[in-house]
Amino acid sequence: MADASRDTEPAAAALAAAIVDNAPEAIIVAKPDGEIEFLNRAAVGLFGYAPAEAVGQNIAMLVPPDPHRRADAVRWLRRWAAEPLGEQSRYLDFLARPKDGREMYVEVRVAQSGDERFIITVRDDTVRRRDQIALKEANLRAARILLVAEDAIVSCDDRQAITFFNLKAESMFGYRAEEVLGQPLTMLMPPEARTPHPAFVEAFRAAASPSRMMSERQEIKGLRRSGEIFPLEAAITKVTLAGETTFTAHLRDITARKAAQASLEESERRFRALFDHAVGPMALLDPDGGVLEINSAARALTIGDQHYFGRPLWTLPWLGSPDIDSDAIERLKRAIAAAHVGVGANETIQLEGDGRVRTIAVWVTPIFDAARKVIYILAEGHEQALPG
Repeated sequence: MADASRDTEPAAAALAAAIVDNAPEAIIVAKPDGEIEFLNRAAVGLFGYAPAEAVGQNIAMLVPPDPHRRADAVRWLRRWAAEPLGEQSRYLDFLARPKDGREMYVEVRVAQSGDERFIITVRDDTVRRRDQIALKEANLRAARILLVAEDAIVSCDDRQAITFFNLKAESMFGYRAEEVLGQPLTMLMPPEARTPHPAFVEAFRAAASPSRMMSERQEIKGLRRSGEIFPLEAAITKVTLAGETTFTAHLRDITARKAAQASLEESERRFRALFDHAVGPMALLDPDGGVLEINSAARALTIGDQHYFGRPLWTLPWLGSPDIDSDAIERLKRAIAAAHVGVGANETIQLEGDGRVRTIAVWVTPIFDAARKVIYILAEGHEQALPG
């Protein structure tokens, strides 16, 4: 049995040597002083040196002194080889120099054998570092774009703690980013919105859609540092990476918009009150004479058909009889045609209704935009008293 055991030892050693030599990763064996004893095929391919060129040389030939490290490669290898096994599984970053003279970033893992030789595993880290730098630059560009975006952008993590707060958010809410990072998102909400907010977030997390307008159900409000509550237009997106979900809200202060809308609605109410309650007949027309608005006093001068809007003014079912004023319609058309080219006109027409004849003086006035283009025509009527 002892002879059989001795016979298998050379075979096992040869197998181990073949495995190391054909390993896919570069492996270098060096003495404690850094002298290279062995390079496997992957190491020859990685560094470009034949074994005869490298064996007997110091490891510094492959990993020259780095101005950013105080100690040389040998001292680093000795230090890390002495670390516990758990630490040895970590890769060190080195700047290597292959035979062609270029710089090559490598990851190095080192262990120490019983005879204190270094067993060094080397990986080419160039592509990973290049991709890492490109990703870092892309993230930096994206962060800068988000930082100066016109909308306020606020991100929070799974625990609803704020993780990103851009410049517009600072000016909108009145806080500096460093004051809110890590704080609960609810600090930016009025008290009545804080209790239902977690349920809204959980529902959105479970939904299939990656984004949503937060104002779909109700108006969103924010809370400034000053205590002012203000209206917001908000869209929220979610991104899940490594089991962690980040929620990002794009916020827009719509205080000015709502004020402008309220002012416009008030102006519309005032116009409607004046227009609809004017004593004389009035109609607002498009440049071709089609009816856009018509007040009750004007509608009272028509009969039957109640379809007014979009029809030319002269085609409405006016009171009257051709026997009284047969060319009234033609004169009204001519006045509107004059207004169409920017010339005001007035005509007098007669209508018959309720057993009496009414004489209506009609003023047709063009309304211009800033470029002096006719955009509306205003037709106003005033009933004239007949001579007694």
